[in-house]
Amino acid sequence: MDDTVTEGTVKKKRGRKPNPSNRSGYFCEEEEAAFREYMESDNKLHRDKIFREKLYPAFTKMIESIIRRYGLFTPSEDFEDTFHDTMGFLATKMDKFDFSKGYKAYSYFGTICKRHLLLKRTQDMKKTEMNQSIDSLSSGIERRLDNDADEQLVEFNTELIRRNAETLERMLNDDSGQMTKNERNVGYALLDIFNNWEEIFSVLKKGKFNKASFLFFVKEYTRLSTKEVREAMKKYKTLYYGIKADMINE
Repeated sequence: MDDTVTEGTVKKKRGRKPNPSNRSGYFCEEEEAAFREYMESDNKLHRDKIFREKLYPAFTKMIESIIRRYGLFTPSEDFEDTFHDTMGFLATKMDKFDFSKGYKAYSYFGTICKRHLLLKRTQDMKKTEMNQSIDSLSSGIERRLDNDADEQLVEFNTELIRRNAETLERMLNDDSGQMTKNERNVGYALLDIFNNWEEIFSVLKKGKFNKASFLFFVKEYTRLSTKEVREAMKKYKTLYYGIKADMINE
């Protein structure tokens, strides 16, 4: 069956007429014309109306499409922040468009939009890498400082133990009757700890030699009661703090 009708001498096809509003893209001839009208107008209210009704919707679709299509997200920003920054950037470039060069506004704005987004993304990634490098360097410095501080503390404590051991040995060898029997027994227990502290620490859980461990060791060594050990320790506490103060003041 023939699907055409004759009207005079001209044949026309049946069907709906094309809808001019049904078009793909977001910056077509209508927007191109609106942009030219915007640029040629000296009336601020008229320009604002054109931008609000014609250009802003077209720029919105353009920016959103370019960000998603090319993956030009800014890692440290929300999508909305990136969008509004780019829209503001395009607004600053509108008056720089030159019709005499024969370019389409669509091509011009699409190009500078992509360049701006790419630059933002690149700068953001470099900034992130720089911050990570700084954080890594800072952590390294802190670790080295901590290690240095730990080493200095170990050296200080090792020297403190050595000096206490030497002084304690001289006291125990001086049998002038100035120490009680319990003080001497506790003194020998302390000297044994000072001379073998590395081995003692190595067998203790987590290398801790706390008051409970110390008291247990001395009581087992001397067979004295807790009260007797504590009473005899008064002499050696004074000795210990005196040597430590001298080392700090050196």
